[in-house]
Formats: sequence, C-alpha cells, structure tokens
Amino acid sequence: MAFWHKSKNFLYGYAMLTGTIIGVGIFSLPFITVRIGFPIVLAYFLLLGAVVAVIHIFWGEVQTKTKGHHRLSGMAKIYLGNSWSKLALISNIGGLFGAIVAYLVVGSEFLYTLLDHYLGGGQASYAIIYCFLGAMLVWLGTKAIARLEVAGIFALILVLILILVKAIGHLDFNNLAISADNGRNLFLPYGAVLFSLWGASALPEVRDILGRNKKQLRLVIVCSIISAVAVYFVFIALVVGLTGAKTTESALSGLNEIFGAEMGALLLMLGIITTFTSHVSLSLALKRVLIYDVKMAGLTAWFLAAILPVGFYFVGLNDFIKIISFVGAIMLAVDGIVIILMYNKAVPSKKRPAKIIATVLIMALLAGIVYEIIRIL
Repeated sequence: MAFWHKSKNFLYGYAMLTGTIIGVGIFSLPFITVRIGFPIVLAYFLLLGAVVAVIHIFWGEVQTKTKGHHRLSGMAKIYLGNSWSKLALISNIGGLFGAIVAYLVVGSEFLYTLLDHYLGGGQASYAIIYCFLGAMLVWLGTKAIARLEVAGIFALILVLILILVKAIGHLDFNNLAISADNGRNLFLPYGAVLFSLWGASALPEVRDILGRNKKQLRLVIVCSIISAVAVYFVFIALVVGLTGAKTTESALSGLNEIFGAEMGALLLMLGIITTFTSHVSLSLALKRVLIYDVKMAGLTAWFLAAILPVGFYFVGLNDFIKIISFVGAIMLAVDGIVIILMYNKAVPSKKRPAKIIATVLIMALLAGIVYEIIRIL
C-alpha cells in the first residue's frame, strides 16, 4: 500500500508539473525552428533544460525546507527581505499578464481562422469575444475552471494524436534543415524556450502532493522537463515536417492547406480549447495574486486580470513570439534569480553545490535580461 501511495502521489505531481510546463509556448516552437534551424533549437533545449531543471530543484529544496504555504513573493520576504519580495511580486504579476496576453493572441487567431470564412470580421473582434468569454468564467470561479483544465489537457493530446495520424505519408524531415535566417538571429529562441520549459509556479502544489520527499520531488522535476522536451520535439518534427517554410507563428493555422478544411477546423477547435483553458486558469491565478498579495478588491482584481489583457492587445501587444520572449527572458529570469538567492540562504553551504554554479546561473540570466532589454529598445 505504501508503494502504491507513493506511486500515485508521484503520478499526480508529475501530471501537475508537466501540465503546467506544456502550454502556449509549444505553438511558437515550429516557427522558431524554421527561422533559426533545428540544431540551434536543440542546443537551446539541452542547455536551458538543464538550467531550468537546476532552478526548479533549488525551488523545490526551498519549499521542503520552509514551513507553511508560500508563493514566490512570500518566500522571498522570509529569506531575502521586503525589497526582493516586492521585486518577485512585480515579476510574478508581469509574467502572468504577459502569458495571459500570449494566450489571448494565439487563441483569438485560432478563433479568427476558424470562423472568419463564415462570420467575417477582423481578428480584433475575435479577441474581444475570446476575452469576454474568459472573463465570465473567471467571475464564476474555481469550480467552473477546474473542469475546463481537464478538457484542455485532453484537447492538447488529441491535437498531437490527430496531427501524427494524418501526417503519416506527408512528412518531409528534410524541412528540419531549413534555416530561413541562416543562423543570423542566434538569440531568437532564448526567451521562448525558457518560457516553454518553466513550471515553477506549480511546485508549491507538487510539494503538497509529495510531502517533503526531496528525492521524489527531484525525480518529478527531471521527468516532467524531459517529458515536456520530448513532446515539444515531436510537435516541432510534425509541424515543420508538414509545413516547412510555410510554418506560421502559431503553428496550427498553417495546417489547413495540408489537412483540408474539415480536419483543419477540428485542429483549430482543439487549439482553441487548449489555449482558452490555460488563459482562464492564468487569469484566475492573477486575480488571486491581486486579491491576496496586493490586497485589491475582488471586482477590481477581476477587471485587471480578466478584462485589461485585451486592452494590451489593442495598444499593440499582439506579437505572440515577442510577448513570450519578453516574459521568458525578463520576468521568468527574475524569478529564477530570486529562487537561486533564496536557495543560497535556505540551504546550508555544506549541503549545496559550489557557489560558482549559482553565480554562473545568475550571470547567465542577467545576460539574458540585458539582451532582451537592448533588443526591445
């Protein structure tokens, strides 16, 4: 019974973390691969996969060392003080806003591609509809969203299975050799890959499932990241193998020509479900952060979390890859630095790796932040 209990907890924790990691970032990867080349994308995943795994293990160590339930900002206050706590809160809110807008951009594009032929209208109109439907569910609360999350997971699995089945006989793996930029934009994948691998927000809940079993937590982290990378590579190979140089920024929109209208419509519907469930879940998470950490009134928090993102869309924040690159390279990098610094405080020096590892990781993340800021300016 004890073995079954441990195995069940491991599977629950693994499913939660893997489900958190695999998100909207998956849709950016085929386009980036076509722009920069598969070998470079592979190198990024191997390098950043190791970096993210180490940071997540550090965060897990801090979680198991600390009594009570604390998110990043609360934990930073315990170990690093008020200033770092505020910085962690800002990066958390900024990262959530960015991710919500990214889901809005991709989801509304899928909705537009699916319905434009029948209803007309521009993508902006569908962004309003998408946001409005999400806002209603955020208003209804957790129970309505919990059911949607299950649907979202199944929808993503179905997308992969359908593409795999229909792709047989049509794949051209020579497309993986395409590099439209001829290697000129070497840093293009950085923020997007980091975004696609990150799942630190789920670790407090995973810790609750596993208890304070450090070995199991480490194993869950490593297995989840490896699984996510495997899913990403399958998705990249399928989409790029099918669409080649015609691969679109959001991946699924470019499959209509290959699969035909009916199959294309089904994939788009599944894509809408996948993005919509995560969009709503993140909006609810942001609402909670604003209520519990910023002490906002419920109605104000709901408006900012569920309605304001469409405002960002209309002022020009509608480039999917730029958004997730910004969130990954800056907001998540700040989270990573805070986690490393907390780890250095929480874990005795004799029980942690040499300080040089932490220093190298922090310097690498800082370099990514500086690069992204320079790129934007």
